[in-house]
Amino acid sequence: MELQLDHIVHFIHLHPNEAVNVWKELGYHAVMGGSHENWGTFNSLLYVGDAYIEYLAIENTPIASISDNPLISQLMQDLPNGEGISQICFRTSDINNVKKQLEERGCQTYSIFNGSRKRQDGQIIKWKMLFIKDNTSLPNPFFIEWAQTNESRMKELEALNFLDRRLVEHKIQTIQIVINNCEETANKWAELFNFSIIGISTEAQTATKKAKIQGAGVEILFCQPLNEENPLHNKLNQRGERPFEIQFKPTLDCGPITIFGSDYK
Repeated sequence: MELQLDHIVHFIHLHPNEAVNVWKELGYHAVMGGSHENWGTFNSLLYVGDAYIEYLAIENTPIASISDNPLISQLMQDLPNGEGISQICFRTSDINNVKKQLEERGCQTYSIFNGSRKRQDGQIIKWKMLFIKDNTSLPNPFFIEWAQTNESRMKELEALNFLDRRLVEHKIQTIQIVINNCEETANKWAELFNFSIIGISTEAQTATKKAKIQGAGVEILFCQPLNEENPLHNKLNQRGERPFEIQFKPTLDCGPITIFGSDYK
């Protein structure tokens, strides 16, 4: 199963252009993405290397509320608990093979979704998506296969001035997720996606147990608060088991920031 980090989804209440404005004030170039007319949502995007952060919001509540897309269902479910990073998407060039391998490992999956959105220049962008049927409080990542090759897609995005030149050489290094049982979840994801377990440790000073896995070009750090005084305990109570921080390499020039309920470094 050959995977690469494609994007991270950050759910927000406001118009996605608000995220564009926030990054502009910080000195970075984010762009409006467009509308998913069949799902009742719209987004804006911040590209980092060949991955990106997607700021996803509801554009048409009646349409979004009846969508059969699991990501949109999660958006409707999560937003009442607050804004924040909520999903991870891995890119593949063979989504049918990913589906086959996941099912061989005991996963139930939905049928492959055909996705599209109208970009601001009027062009229709197309892709395929695959979701695991979840019965866990932390949603499993989902998968995307673009209609274009990654190389041609990035060249097109550069020509359209969608990329921030300062972030082209950056990468998303680490995604932190607050969790009830870090070791159990790390083992599950490592087995399911052929990722490597880097280490498990306990920080007495912060009362946090951590399990780190690596795969698809990114580190994922599961963080388990060990007492109620740990600030992560509040995050867990408010939004449940969800990502809460992204670490870039190199770090952001503007320093650590908190926007729309989540942390960026």
